[in-house]
Formats: sequence, structure tokens, C-alpha cells
Amino acid sequence: MSEHLSVVIPVYADDKALSALLRQLKHRGFSVVVVDGASSPMTRGIVDASGYEVRYLPSSAGRGQQIALAIAEVQTPWVWVLHADSLPSEEAFVFMQSLTHTTQHGWGRFCVAIPQLRLVAFMMNLRSRLTKICTGDQGMFFAVPQLVAIGGFPAQPLMEDIEVSRQLKKARFPFLARSETVLTSPRRWLRRGTIRTILQMWWYRLRYFLGADAHTLFEGYYSKKS
Repeated sequence: MSEHLSVVIPVYADDKALSALLRQLKHRGFSVVVVDGASSPMTRGIVDASGYEVRYLPSSAGRGQQIALAIAEVQTPWVWVLHADSLPSEEAFVFMQSLTHTTQHGWGRFCVAIPQLRLVAFMMNLRSRLTKICTGDQGMFFAVPQLVAIGGFPAQPLMEDIEVSRQLKKARFPFLARSETVLTSPRRWLRRGTIRTILQMWWYRLRYFLGADAHTLFEGYYSKKS
């Protein structure tokens, strides 16, 4: 396994997508950590059946908490956080393999691609390019010393990607990959309606920027999903 890079996968009842991602990560030579917010025996079984060394960590729900737990456990200088429903392109893998041999980029993200929703993906990539605020769907990666310098990855259940971006960009802007992509599932937009989902996401972002507590937002967001 790689001594330079760990892939951290926060998951919550997302077994089918996780299986596909683990298959794609096989033979890449990266250390892989699955941190399970549902502590599900089924998810544990998928990890055990992956056919290679994947570390499984049970956790309470909340993506930031899950990511922070995993990062505290890894021994590599680089961490790549991938959502379970993400599939990196071959170019993204090549970039990450080359990244481990340099400290030029302290943190960054890839361009997201979303099947059936090219305009949504374009706007997400443009927004992060202009604001230097990245999102988890873009496959964010970090040099661990950069995270240590801000006190660690924000262990909050929602808006963790925004918060870590806000803190890290004070010292260094992210590397924004332009040609390398991470494919993410369109399911949350299609299931609830594209316009409705975008408006809801922006409403929660606005509330967070205005000072709303991440835990309060988390409870409201997931109560509406249930």
C-alpha cells in the first residue's frame, strides 16, 4: 500500500455505490479507509469482500465527523476524500499518483462531472474557481500538514467542505484541476428535483455563511429528506 496517499471514503447506507468505487480503487496502490456513519454490517461485509486491504471504521453519522476520524487514523502525508458515489477519471488517478512526490499543491479539487446535469456541474466548477470554496463532490485532496495547521479537519456534520475551504484558503488557494474529473451521481438532484435541490443547497449555504450552526442545519436538512 502507498506510503504517501490515503483515500478516505465517508459512507452512510450507500452500499451499491461503495462497491463500484472500491472496485475502481483496487490495484491503484493507495491505502483506503471506509468510515461508516451507519455502522452497518452490510457495509462492513462489502469492505471485507473487496478483495484487497481496505480499513473499515465505524462512526456516528455526519460527514465531517467521519472524515476527521479517518484522517486522524491515517499515516500518510496526503489524503484524498472521495464520496461513495464518486468515480474518478483515469486522469485524476494519474494526477494523484504524481502528487505524492511533490508538496507544490497543499490542497485542491478536481472538476466534477454529473451525468444528465452538465450545466449544474459547470456552475459548481465555475463557482469554486471564482470563490476558492470547494465541495466534497469534487474529490478534495489535502496535504495532512495543511490540515494540522488549521487544527484538523472540521468535525462537523454539514458544511464541512465549505469550512475546511474557508480556513485553508487563508494561507493558500486550492489547486483547481481543469481537465481531470470526478464523476458523481445525479441521484440527489433527480430524486428531489434539480431546481428544488439547488435552491435548498444555496439556502443552507447562505444560512451557514450568516452564522447558522452546522449541527442545527444538519438536523433540519436530514429531517426534510426523511
